Amino acid sequence: MPIIGMPVDMLLSCIARPERGAAAGEQVGAGARLSVQDLMELLPKLGCAVEELAEVEQYRCKACDRVSDRTQAQGPPLNCAGCGADYRVRPDLLASLGRSQVLRLDMLAVRPDLFDPGGMARYIRGYLGIQTGLSEYVLSAPKLRVMVDPALSNEESYRPCIACAVIRNVRLDSQSIRMVMNLQEDLHWALGRDRKLASIGVYDLDSLQGDVFHYDAVDPDGLRFVPLGSPADDPAAALTPREILDRHKTGQAYAHLLRSLRKYPLLRDGVGTVLSMPPIINSERTRVTMRTRQFFIDVTGLTQRTVDRALNIVVTSLLEIMPQAQAESVLIQSPGRTRITPDLTPQEMTLSVRQTAQTIGIELNAGQLAELLESMGHTVEEGEHGDTVRVLVPAYRNDVMHPVDLVEDAAIAYGYENIAPQLVPTLTVGGARAIEEQSSLARRVMTGLGFHQVMTLVLTSEPAAFGKWQIQPDPRAVRIENPISTEQTICRVSLLPGLLETLAINKQYELPQYLFEVGDCCFADPQAETGAREERMLAAAMIGTHVGYADIRAVTDALLHEFDRSCEVSPIQHPSYIPGRAAALIASDGQRIGTLGELHPQVLEAYRLRHPVSVMELSLEKLLASLLRPASPAQ
Repeated sequence: MPIIGMPVDMLLSCIARPERGAAAGEQVGAGARLSVQDLMELLPKLGCAVEELAEVEQYRCKACDRVSDRTQAQGPPLNCAGCGADYRVRPDLLASLGRSQVLRLDMLAVRPDLFDPGGMARYIRGYLGIQTGLSEYVLSAPKLRVMVDPALSNEESYRPCIACAVIRNVRLDSQSIRMVMNLQEDLHWALGRDRKLASIGVYDLDSLQGDVFHYDAVDPDGLRFVPLGSPADDPAAALTPREILDRHKTGQAYAHLLRSLRKYPLLRDGVGTVLSMPPIINSERTRVTMRTRQFFIDVTGLTQRTVDRALNIVVTSLLEIMPQAQAESVLIQSPGRTRITPDLTPQEMTLSVRQTAQTIGIELNAGQLAELLESMGHTVEEGEHGDTVRVLVPAYRNDVMHPVDLVEDAAIAYGYENIAPQLVPTLTVGGARAIEEQSSLARRVMTGLGFHQVMTLVLTSEPAAFGKWQIQPDPRAVRIENPISTEQTICRVSLLPGLLETLAINKQYELPQYLFEVGDCCFADPQAETGAREERMLAAAMIGTHVGYADIRAVTDALLHEFDRSCEVSPIQHPSYIPGRAAALIASDGQRIGTLGELHPQVLEAYRLRHPVSVMELSLEKLLASLLRPASPAQ
């Protein structure tokens, strides 16, 4: 969970601020009377753990305007985290902005809409009943248009998603500029997966020209621009996109996001002025300063949902902090599709009153549930028969994906401290499931045989799970409806690809290497309650100069001996294995429970492995089923 520094003065000011559109001078009642102590008692009830109340001194870098907080124990910074300026060499570049109080909050990563004072104040106002229901934000009709290059959807230049907005009538000071920068970086981490899935750019719109902007795929050496933090008037500071990745501090840190592409994404205005090279760095020419009066905001990335949510959070947070500001949408023209962003249309969901009450453990009717959810920022309508409610979820809520998320909101609004603790009506003595006991035994055996245990990812892709193994995709594979990346589109049906990936990553270490994993694979099953079932598997892999079929056969025999079972080993032909060096394991009941053998050179080449590899995989579920039946004479 991230630690967020929340400026106390700005947070209290946002809480006490009248609702957008309220009459001038109108107050918000209890919100104007909150103290720091009130906040420290209130925030834990909202799921925000207070680490400390700290007094910090703010410093501004005169080279790039980056503002940073430093405690008295930390002292002044030695260099700038933004542009890298060395204050020991150039002390004149560091300016003190005075002291302030900051609440350090341990936040949930799933609630990035609370990472700034505006979003947190909106949450608190609803919880206290000051401003309940869905917050309304006015968006003006688009005046700007962004043309998206079709090449950005190609594999060689893939970063196809973009959403934009304009914020006019902006008034900035050092604190609000710092808030915008911190919100960007926090969202880069929480939503963007360190800029991989989404990255945010905020620019001075007055420095741009034209009403048609261009989001293009460009040659890495095709043009030059001055990256943020470099002297704008120095011709030598202009770099090509490739040079930025090689020579600029920020470019070096995030070069891995673009290095594999043949063309890089670039955002330019109507006359060719570079705004940014997403997701790496902005242009110095479009820098936001305290003189900025209009923002142009873009979010680019790999997944449209993440991009849209990030933009919604930024826009609504800015409107909360700067009530005089006005938001304006932007027309996005992509190949075969035209969109207007941001889209603040709420998400509609239906929630069962009875299920909510049972889950929380309290008595609720539809009216009471509606009141709880409205205090969490939703708009609620009671169903016709009073057994359900229709909920409109704000567009900036990234965490609400299932009705159970609304149940959690209702529980927070009710107050966990108000739920009366009760003993369960019946008391039982728990015990380990049989499959867990067998899994533990398998781990002990494999460790005793000299293998190291690993844990690999449950999500994978068809090329990784089947393509590299020279086999056709398994029709039983469970496919993800909205995958977060092209590398995680299905649930694994075998543990072996993960073991081979691990061997490939550890090629620099000495041989031989022996790895194993005990884990679940997932298979589509129409007979299962959820349409899919999990199956506990055991897999092992051996790599070494002289590793062969006999080695993995010996390991398999030793494992089965510890389970007090023997299996028939039947030769098979399999495209993943060398012909004549592969076999199936057949249990006493005639059921095939696994395979073993020496991998084919084409499989090894797919993982860039240069030594023989022997593998074994079996189903512990099927092995356990055979253990529960009387054993037949050894084959």
